[in-house]
Amino acid sequence: MTSGAVMARDVDPIKANNCETKMTTHCVIEVFASIFKTGTVSDDCCHELIGLGQLCHNALVKKTLQNPLFKNNDTSVILSRAAQVWKKCTPVGEDVSPTPSP
Repeated sequence: MTSGAVMARDVDPIKANNCETKMTTHCVIEVFASIFKTGTVSDDCCHELIGLGQLCHNALVKKTLQNPLFKNNDTSVILSRAAQVWKKCTPVGEDVSPTPSP
């Protein structure tokens, strides 16, 4: 018998939360560049990032770090940059007025 904790650990949070479909390609590239290279994230892409959610943001960054192409990156630096991008975007992303219902 498999425990619920083991099964929960085996669930891919990216697939479970449809993380790869929640941002436009343009914003994915912009956020990625700001974390793995240099650059800033526009307000529009901050809105998308906050809409993506922190769970997806963190899971996608960690998955990228597992790719052999990124093995030479300092994991602690990348995770710190990812946290900084999230922190910078949080006030921008939360400054969205809900669309009124018709």
